[in-house]
Amino acid sequence: MISVAQDSGGAKAVDKWFDRASPTFRCVIDTTHQISSLFGWVNLPCAAWIDEQGRVVRSNEGVLPAEMGVNLGVVKLIAGDSSFSDATRDWIEHGAASEHVLSSAKLAEQTKPVTDETLLAEAEFKLALHFEAQGDKGRARRHFATASELAPDNWLYLRQGWTASRSRAYSDLKSYRRMSRLNKNTDKVFSDRTGLPGENYRRFTLPEWFWTPMLQRFKQRRRR
Repeated sequence: MISVAQDSGGAKAVDKWFDRASPTFRCVIDTTHQISSLFGWVNLPCAAWIDEQGRVVRSNEGVLPAEMGVNLGVVKLIAGDSSFSDATRDWIEHGAASEHVLSSAKLAEQTKPVTDETLLAEAEFKLALHFEAQGDKGRARRHFATASELAPDNWLYLRQGWTASRSRAYSDLKSYRRMSRLNKNTDKVFSDRTGLPGENYRRFTLPEWFWTPMLQRFKQRRRR
């Protein structure tokens, strides 16, 4: 197992998360988002299965090992389920015989198409990373913004741009609003379906306000 942190901030930005997790497997830092460029990912978290022959047999975005909550002020965003981790355990046990292994045709089918706009967006994003590394924050911000305009559904571009501008509070709120707006449309969602058993689809749009637990307890008492 290899965990990759994609962040232009490097070790300074991600080491605290690695330390908090106390991982027992290899963790690396990808400051130029090379892994997402290679796999065609536009979102996080994401994961791929690679077999002993070096073949990718599954690749999904929006996967978490379990249900988790992300606090965004007065609201908590409920995300994740155990479907991907359960499927991963099945693949580890059964290998190529696992029912969750995808064929080459299915993998190609779910890979996002490459267009002139997405190629240009990728170039703009790499330029933004370059200027950020050079300390030219003004140019970096402009290229981050252009990349997001060309590929508005690429959350990696958005998140890295927000991190570079250090507008964390604003980015969290904007992220939640945009996430909710995308999920209200039928053709654009925060993450594609994985098609795995037990998947809680649209799980990223389930908000829990700080008064929700109290309200739930009140409703339970009334039913009694």
